[in-house]
Amino acid sequence: MNAHLNRKKILCSPLRKTFARFAVKKTIIINFAFLFLVKISIAQLPNTDIWLLDVKSIGDSIVLSNPSNITNRVGYDNQPTFSPKGDYILYTSIRDEKQSDIFKYDLKTKQISQFTNTVTSEYSPTFMPDGKNISVVMVEPDSTQRIWKYSIKGGAAKVQLAHVDSIGYHCWFIGKRAAVYLLTEPHSLCLASDDYKTPRYIDNSIGRCIKFKNSMIYYTKTIAEGKHQFRVFNLPGWHVKENQSYIESEDFEFVGKRVIYGLNSEIISTSAYVDDKKKVIDLSAFGIKNITRMAISADGTKLAIVAESK
Repeated sequence: MNAHLNRKKILCSPLRKTFARFAVKKTIIINFAFLFLVKISIAQLPNTDIWLLDVKSIGDSIVLSNPSNITNRVGYDNQPTFSPKGDYILYTSIRDEKQSDIFKYDLKTKQISQFTNTVTSEYSPTFMPDGKNISVVMVEPDSTQRIWKYSIKGGAAKVQLAHVDSIGYHCWFIGKRAAVYLLTEPHSLCLASDDYKTPRYIDNSIGRCIKFKNSMIYYTKTIAEGKHQFRVFNLPGWHVKENQSYIESEDFEFVGKRVIYGLNSEIISTSAYVDDKKKVIDLSAFGIKNITRMAISADGTKLAIVAESK
């Protein structure tokens, strides 16, 4: 469950063969299906921790070892991301059943510190292409959900893509464009930029995980419950490729040439292009279950996962 998938939604036009721009029309929709609840009690969120593992990858072989619980508390700790140098992790945390803030875990000192301390809720910390700033999805006082920027040195936040509302998740693309998961009905993947009057439609019914790799956007499309198809968006030609690879989770990460994802207490590897599943590790002996989000360090030696405890 995701606390920032808020009651505010927008409607977007249906898919056109030309992938033309769509008109954004705001509305309030009550939808109790899937993740979009009108009100989400903080107390209802799962108790999730962030675990850190060592990674070795050679070709198609992946070895994960030394799992360590770096948050280890009762509460919601989620959405980890590594700094460009891999020396710290930023993540979303909810303390004392209040709003969410961004916290920082230092890999060398193993100390946790608070990065944002606001009256609003911040989610999905993401390092921006310049490496000097991070972006977050902020739930503003009027429930608007937009992208805001913070310097990694701290200071006041500045709104980005100010004209784009109802953002659930985001991933920076080439230049100052962002691939955004919009809370439409159904939820959609769009490309947003200050150069675009409205977000440009790519696909719908997508998973929350969006990755930028090799100048392309990788994501999953929900085909059926528990079945998510890998797709790739390539900007030249505005082309979406439907790969013959399916996973049971909407969360995934790239490790070397492979893709990994969580399946209860196990981590599975596969190809993003064809089905080729292999079990990497079973973490049930550590009391881990329901593995969801993942993040890997830039040098590929550390993996952060989000999981619940048995």
